[in-house]
Amino acid sequence: MSNRQPARRLALYILAFALLPLLVWANDFLSPGLTPAELLARLESPAAPLIVDVRKPVEFGIAHIPGAINIPVTELEGRIEELRHEHGVLIYCINGARTREAEPIVYANDITNVYHLDGALQGWIQGGYPIEKGGVKKTGW
Repeated sequence: MSNRQPARRLALYILAFALLPLLVWANDFLSPGLTPAELLARLESPAAPLIVDVRKPVEFGIAHIPGAINIPVTELEGRIEELRHEHGVLIYCINGARTREAEPIVYANDITNVYHLDGALQGWIQGGYPIEKGGVKKTGW
């Protein structure tokens, strides 16, 4: 056994323990997830869910899923009625953090047919799925 093996083993243990919370955190959504492929298939069907981007308007303008509306998580409580949709609602953000913030608000207001986007917008973009750029789509308010 070389002198470097114990140090290497220690480094691997430290790395594993450092990454473990990220793996646990990555799976703590309240809602079921849809993969980008599943979402795209639903968007092409008559049973498409309402797609809600919960990021800030400036972020939404940079890139968003086609057909999405923008309701920042900070405005969600006051605009909750906009989320009542017969085919459910999918909420997403860039990496999942604001989606996790939005889920309890949505569920606390009796909206139960809720999904999140697996991999968030980062996964959607990395998968080569279509995006739109530009301003916020109005939703009748």
